[in-house]
Amino acid sequence: MRAVPDASVLPSGRAFSEEFLRLRALAIDWTRDYYDRSHLLRTGDWLLALDPRAPEPLVIAALTHDMERTVPGGPVLDKANTPWDDPAYNAAHCARSAHVVASWLTAHAASERFVQGIRTPILEHEFGGSAEGDLMQAADSISFLETNRGLVVGWVEGGECSVEKGQAKMQWMCDRVRLERARAVARAQLEAGMAEIAQRLAEA
Repeated sequence: MRAVPDASVLPSGRAFSEEFLRLRALAIDWTRDYYDRSHLLRTGDWLLALDPRAPEPLVIAALTHDMERTVPGGPVLDKANTPWDDPAYNAAHCARSAHVVASWLTAHAASERFVQGIRTPILEHEFGGSAEGDLMQAADSISFLETNRGLVVGWVEGGECSVEKGQAKMQWMCDRVRLERARAVARAQLEAGMAEIAQRLAEA
């Protein structure tokens, strides 16, 4: 596995279905206006870096797993006071995203293989559980640690949470990784991320 995968590059030597390529292009376009788009795209990259043979629906799930946040009325987390691993918030977020993504796939004439194939990994992307859920959680975690350092700085500077709470988010995203082969990668991204956050806050 590459230490850091190239952006949006599919594994060489693997044939992908026409349906997957169509849905992947649509998914990438769907995320265009999402505030945390880079995190979704890199989740797809990291998932394929961790498992180049990952099932096609799982890759689509990785690219879209947070898209419920583009639909008004979803669960809201009190970043200052609620634990990052709060089961009520995370379960609501995962369930709503699974529903939103499944509905989107159906609206875009996806086969049942894709509609059903995204459900478990999206439902499990916060805590893992199944083999696909653990892979999804690992890719989500590593991507967050890589891409969302500025987001965490923004939370602190905007008064949404303390420095310690922001650092705890980064630590949790690393510590929660269940997939053994992904843990060293997560730790490396955590170390780099913590250093960058500390530097950016010191310079603010």
